[in-house]
Amino acid sequence: MAHELLEEHRDELFDALEELDGLAEYVVKGRYVERAILNEVLSENKDAARLRDQIRGADSDATRDARIQLGEIIHNAITQKREQDTRALGQAMAEHCEASLVRDPTHERDAVHVAFLVRVSQEKDIERVVKDLGAKWEGRVELRLLGPMAAYDFVGATEPGG
Repeated sequence: MAHELLEEHRDELFDALEELDGLAEYVVKGRYVERAILNEVLSENKDAARLRDQIRGADSDATRDARIQLGEIIHNAITQKREQDTRALGQAMAEHCEASLVRDPTHERDAVHVAFLVRVSQEKDIERVVKDLGAKWEGRVELRLLGPMAAYDFVGATEPGG
């Protein structure tokens, strides 16, 4: 049965393998440093800072609505920052990759989570880009580069691009 399935899709599979020849997938994953991102949000949002001051040291039952409101403000701010930081990562990697795919966050403090399809010969370039971005975001985002790995996120992609 496996032989029949493979034979039936032989040309399709061969084309996919040929398309990915010399390419590998790398994943850049970053997570916000909790204290840093909270301080950033509170310093940029006066309503958040006001709510924090209002609930500090107060009875948790009495400040329930304020806590919920503050949590929503922080969540929305982190979502916006994630989008901005993901765009910045994409721009930094643009000339070094064939395609990219933004992955959904797996944690509330995820800053970036992007798969890149990269020519194997570009490995040192992307390592440098991630190192430079990591230095720029030091103390704010803990950044990791994973790969090279099989290009699972890009199998069957009809057009490269991100």
